[in-house]
Amino acid sequence: MEEYAFFPGCIAKNVYPGIEKATRIVFEKLGIGLRDYEYSCCPPPGVLACYDKPSWLVMGARNLSQSEKDGLNPMTVCSGCYGTLHNVWYALKNDPDLMGFVNDHLGRIDAEYKGKVHPIHFVDILKNYKEKIAELKEIDLGLNVAVHYGCHYLKPSSVTGENSERPTLLDELVGLAGCKAVPFKDGLTCCGAGGGVMSGEPDVSLKIINTKLNNMKDANVDAIVNICSFCHMQFDQSQKKLKTTEIPVLHLNQLFGLAFGIRPKHLALHTHLVSTRDLEKKLKDLKKGGE
Repeated sequence: MEEYAFFPGCIAKNVYPGIEKATRIVFEKLGIGLRDYEYSCCPPPGVLACYDKPSWLVMGARNLSQSEKDGLNPMTVCSGCYGTLHNVWYALKNDPDLMGFVNDHLGRIDAEYKGKVHPIHFVDILKNYKEKIAELKEIDLGLNVAVHYGCHYLKPSSVTGENSERPTLLDELVGLAGCKAVPFKDGLTCCGAGGGVMSGEPDVSLKIINTKLNNMKDANVDAIVNICSFCHMQFDQSQKKLKTTEIPVLHLNQLFGLAFGIRPKHLALHTHLVSTRDLEKKLKDLKKGGE
């Protein structure tokens, strides 16, 4: 069985448990094992890294070291967590002196990172299971969705290796659930949460997300589908503050859970601030129509 170390991150673990639950359900159905470790915060790539990079590197390396003894690559469900862990891995593997500095500090807690495991974003696993996902689909969801990658999955492209200007992976993946990724204005802009903007400049953060939400609204989408739990929180919580849109927010694993016939309750959709009831009713009618 293919297996990964599951790095849920703070948001999926503490704020949106439906993301963690959906991930475990979807990956179990795909026959992919997930093993748990004693992780800490990633920590955030746009906050701690800006004012205390040494601590950011050491904390990130400590997280990477947890599953190294078992040879399991840590898998993230948040583009922010991925950004930190991937950038730490990249920096250390290209700088032996920096690796030595980090391990000097890790040695104080009897830990060591050798660079033998590297982080992987969950979508980079799912893209290798397209046929299996299509086989498991019980409901053709038929939704028009706005897809959102999250900045740290795509950038910097020199590190991630992704096409940061014309990505197509999410269009393909939501298509497996019977959904259409609808283009909308400035589709690749930031959600406005990262870099400490949400906490340090909340008005600026809301202005950024409001523009993005209204662009999605103008495209008449049924839902927002994301691959980042931090962005997920921004989309869900900001709509309640702004009160200008009511677009349901789904993590990609929740979308696949619905397509696999999992009840919304078991994906914790009821815990979202933006109601998913109309969406659930539509899917219920689709399921009845297929019976």
